[in-house]
Formats: sequence, C-alpha cells, structure tokens
Amino acid sequence: MEKQTKRIYLLFGLTVLSSILHNLIFAIFSIEELVFFLLFFIFFFLFCLCVLYAVFSYIKKGIPKDLWKLGFLGLFGLLGFFPRFMSVFYGFLGFFAFFIVKNKTRK
Repeated sequence: MEKQTKRIYLLFGLTVLSSILHNLIFAIFSIEELVFFLLFFIFFFLFCLCVLYAVFSYIKKGIPKDLWKLGFLGLFGLLGFFPRFMSVFYGFLGFFAFFIVKNKTRK
C-alpha cells in the first residue's frame, strides 16, 4: 500500500478513535471534554484534505495507484441505514466510486 493511502487510512482510524473516546468519556463522567472533541475535528479535516489531494494527484499524475483501496470506506455509509444512527453516514457511500479506479490501474 502506498504512503498516501496509508495516511488516509490512519487519519480515518484516528478520527473514529477520537470520536469513540469522546463519547465514552461523556458517557462515563457526564461531562463534555474538549480534547478528543477538537482532535476529532482536526483529524476529520485532515482526512478530507488527504482524500481530496489523493484524488487530484491521481487525476493529474496517476498516483497513488492503489487509490481504489479507499472504496472499502464506503461500507461505513451503510451505517446510515440502521435506526438511531445519523444519516451523515450516507456520504461515505461515495467512496464505493473508488472501485471504478481499480480497472484503470491494472495496465
């Protein structure tokens, strides 16, 4: 896996982890803490920037060749179908479009 794709997966994992920790601390102590809340937004912003940069560099230069591997993040879009989950997860369904890139990179 290329460095750019690893970075995107890492930022996505850190975003999910900071969100879970923030909600866990709130559930246990019933206080709103700021550290993981801010980390969530920082990691999410960096995640979005890295995805956009990877897409634009793929369009211009054809790298990263393994951009299609980000399509698995589309599975998180299915969480929006479960009751009591936020519909914001539907946006992740767009990551399934990265599987189209797989056929172009096999050459």
